[in-house]
Amino acid sequence: MRRAAAHGARPRRRQIESTIVKGKTPVALLTGFLGSGKTTLLSRVLAQGGFKDTAVIVNEFGEVSIDHLVVADLAENILELRDGCLCCTIRGDLAMTLRDLNRRRYLEEIPHFSRVIVETTGLADPVPLVHTMMANAPIQSAYRLDAVVCVVDGEHGLATLAEHDTAQDQVAMADILVISKIDIASRENVASLRARLAAINVGAEVVEVANGDIDATHLFGRSLFQPGARDEALARWMANEHAHHDHGARYGAHVIRHDGVLSLAGTSVFLNRIVNEMKDDILRIKGIAAFREKGGKPAVMHAVQNKFYPVSYLEDWPDDDHTSRLVFIGRHLNTQRIDELFAALCV
Repeated sequence: MRRAAAHGARPRRRQIESTIVKGKTPVALLTGFLGSGKTTLLSRVLAQGGFKDTAVIVNEFGEVSIDHLVVADLAENILELRDGCLCCTIRGDLAMTLRDLNRRRYLEEIPHFSRVIVETTGLADPVPLVHTMMANAPIQSAYRLDAVVCVVDGEHGLATLAEHDTAQDQVAMADILVISKIDIASRENVASLRARLAAINVGAEVVEVANGDIDATHLFGRSLFQPGARDEALARWMANEHAHHDHGARYGAHVIRHDGVLSLAGTSVFLNRIVNEMKDDILRIKGIAAFREKGGKPAVMHAVQNKFYPVSYLEDWPDDDHTSRLVFIGRHLNTQRIDELFAALCV
């Protein structure tokens, strides 16, 4: 990381926070329910030439972060990604994180960035984040909201929208909707999903992608956000803000860690038992693990509800932690039962 020049007096804090870096830096919110494909899309975006100088803010749900390990080479609390991008996790709240990024950019403690993408947790209501961008004066002095981009699972999206108010809020707040996984979703399902999305948010642009493959300039940098259309939703959130903070009671994350290699066959049986027993209470399973069948080579695993995706093997561990980590996100999780099944089937 570059440090500020040694000569000259250090700017006062108030001066730093009000600094505008040649116009306002665009900020895009990348939302979407658990497992919709946000990280896959983000990885493809950051690999494109015009997006090398992007700052990414990741907000993970649960105590262990898996998603950012797939796209980042770990460094410090602010990560320098491949090809000059930056990544950090939300510390406290979005406003504090954006102010810290702007201050450190001004002091040349981090490389320059010309845009910010905030990847929200799959359970996040985007309304308070939009409110932060619109109502926080220090943030408005340095940033502008470019777009709310919502990724919707082309295979499971209809069921998710029927079951989760948060997913509907994400769709309702979007400027552009990205229907993912069209390579595995049926055309009939995608057509029905398009109709449902139009019923929730008739004004949003809708695009379809497979494996996150899209020209990033179609999603970001177009100044798609029109705040006037969001006033009603923002007012509703401000009047009922506490109603959006009950995820701890209904939703939860449970983490299993294991030193050493695992049995791929045993892990497969274990995960199938979990989804068969807990059914709709399991929303997402993700993890990184070493399997003895592959000589301890690390692999990334993903499941959305009862759909398991092929195991993806990595050339090496993405960080210094070589323990296997399995993360379960769902409703009213029976964590004791999860641990019991793991101990019986996986080791």
